[in-house]
Amino acid sequence: MLQQIVIQILLIPVFLAVGLIIFTSPGALILKKLKIESDDLLEKFLLSTVLGLVIFTLLAYFLTLIHLRDLIWAWVMVGLIFAWIEKVNIWKSAILKVSKWFWIVLIVGMIGQVAVNAPSGFKYPEGIYFWSSHGHDGIWHLSLMEEFHKGVVPLQNPEYAGYTLQNYHFFVDLLMSEITRLFPFSNLDVYFRFMPILFSLLLGLSAFCLVRRWTKKEGAGIWAMILTYFCGSFGYLLTIPRSHNLSGESIFWVSQTQSVLGNPPHASAFIILTTFLFVLYRYFETKPKNLLPVLILLGGSIIEFKVYGGLLVLGGLVIVLIVDLLRKRSLGLIPLTAGVFLVSLGIYLPNSQNSQDFVIWQPWWFIRTMVVASDRLNWMDMELRRQTYIYEHNLKRVIQLETEAFLIFLTGNLGMRILGFIAFWQMLRQRIFSHYFEVFFLSITTASFFIPVLFVQKGVAWNVIQFNQYFLLLFGFLAAIATFWLLTKLKSKALKIAFASIVIILAVPTQVGLLLQFYTNHPLSMVSNQELAALSFINKNLTSRDIVFTAPFDGYSAAGFTKPPIPIYAWYDTGYVPAFSGRRTFLSDSEQLTIMGYKIEDKLKQRELLFQSKDLKFIQKYLQENNINYIYLVWNQQFKVDLTPLGVSTIFENDHARVLKVDHKVLDSYIEIPKI
Repeated sequence: MLQQIVIQILLIPVFLAVGLIIFTSPGALILKKLKIESDDLLEKFLLSTVLGLVIFTLLAYFLTLIHLRDLIWAWVMVGLIFAWIEKVNIWKSAILKVSKWFWIVLIVGMIGQVAVNAPSGFKYPEGIYFWSSHGHDGIWHLSLMEEFHKGVVPLQNPEYAGYTLQNYHFFVDLLMSEITRLFPFSNLDVYFRFMPILFSLLLGLSAFCLVRRWTKKEGAGIWAMILTYFCGSFGYLLTIPRSHNLSGESIFWVSQTQSVLGNPPHASAFIILTTFLFVLYRYFETKPKNLLPVLILLGGSIIEFKVYGGLLVLGGLVIVLIVDLLRKRSLGLIPLTAGVFLVSLGIYLPNSQNSQDFVIWQPWWFIRTMVVASDRLNWMDMELRRQTYIYEHNLKRVIQLETEAFLIFLTGNLGMRILGFIAFWQMLRQRIFSHYFEVFFLSITTASFFIPVLFVQKGVAWNVIQFNQYFLLLFGFLAAIATFWLLTKLKSKALKIAFASIVIILAVPTQVGLLLQFYTNHPLSMVSNQELAALSFINKNLTSRDIVFTAPFDGYSAAGFTKPPIPIYAWYDTGYVPAFSGRRTFLSDSEQLTIMGYKIEDKLKQRELLFQSKDLKFIQKYLQENNINYIYLVWNQQFKVDLTPLGVSTIFENDHARVLKVDHKVLDSYIEIPKI
């Protein structure tokens, strides 16, 4: 274990050096060609890296589509050559002038964020362990990374063999997959450790650069980093008296920004959106035409990193365009808006299927479930009173309770970001519609809050709550501006220290609780060494076109294990087989498939019947119709009848797993002998 950690630490600078070559250097070259200059080193590094990352991903996507993906090496070589030729020259005109507090916040913030992800995906004595939701969400991304290595077009869903990938923002998975395809890094290391380090760095820098540029104050930028890295909900105010701990990060429903690295699409979209805002502010200052292609690429690509972020950008641009048309009768923003729309539609529509009605009108669903759910507030008394007042037609009391619940939802999730209402009000009161950047910013901030308040997502209702995570990020910037402004109003140094201390003390408990949760609790799930051996056998002995059939998920099987980590097959329905074998499964991870709009109900029922059936003719027909060649069974999973007469034989077996092969010649020739 210690050896693994040492190797990881040694590989971190290697990975970051690769990032400089394939992201920062080409991005800097493009900015140089566009004559986009900056005398600030941090701004130059941020924009070069994020722009390079976006173009690298777009290029990888289009080269895959035309079956020329190895040409991506030309991009790598350009980055390497430009970095070598320029060396220090490209940065010599830039100035790095920041206070020690910037470095303290950046380093501590990155350590705190990355520490939440880092333990998962390591090889422990009994297998590979996963904390929290990493065993599901992380596995899904790992399966996509493995699938994209194949370069198959159209892109396939590794968890649903024979079906193309649809209704999913896969760019960050393609990005990570290309890195592990081109360079000798493992999927697990890139996903759980290396990419989170880069993302955490860029998230902090983008928050700092945006708010500093916006306010012209470094202190406000540092507060933006503090609130992005450390600010959590007020959930601890409930969990301390209830269970005497600092948990409760998402007790009001919304996961906080400090845990965003567990969701790479979100993390990448946060970074690109914040960088887009940074460039947009510069654009609205003087409207230089050379910033337009950068804005179009950044704004247009967000939708395939995270569709929610892309929708916010598109909606915000439409609002600003309308305001400009009404105020100035100007068409000046049409090129930007049209460009972002065209890029967004160009990369989104080819992978979209019937996604136009992905939300359902369901006002207050999250607020109501927050109140009554046992794992959230669990205030049944409040809900019973509301229902009683509705029955009594006591509208005044109903409105009172609904307002209370709304305010609890809002303030509970915001935590100390609630200070942002000061800046929000100042912008509305002083210069609404006078600065288009603030029109855009306030529009997407407001939309990101109210969409989940009024709608749920089709398929999996709670998925739409992720819009609120953008609200927390953006409102954190407003809170940073307000906090810095309040500090400037305090004349006494002692009062400044006291106020800043209060803000930090009230902001950080859920971040502390999150770290304690990860490092004091056991991992939830694992893939055992024996299963890893079986999955490795599948990887080495099956072709990339072969499909693996797995048993249905049994929600009761976890009861057979006394303490975590439990085998991942018993913990949750996941796509761990394609993630670790590189081979597609017939059907796995039904929740993710439902989110993406696949109609799988009949197949789920038929598979259940297959494993319950003792009718060899039914099983024969099922295996034939679905062209099943290989079956993967774990631990005590088995059919109700011996399948040897159907040509099903074991080709690999250990204590935890079996791989079965179906001989279709025997299967097709099977004739049931009538009983006499």
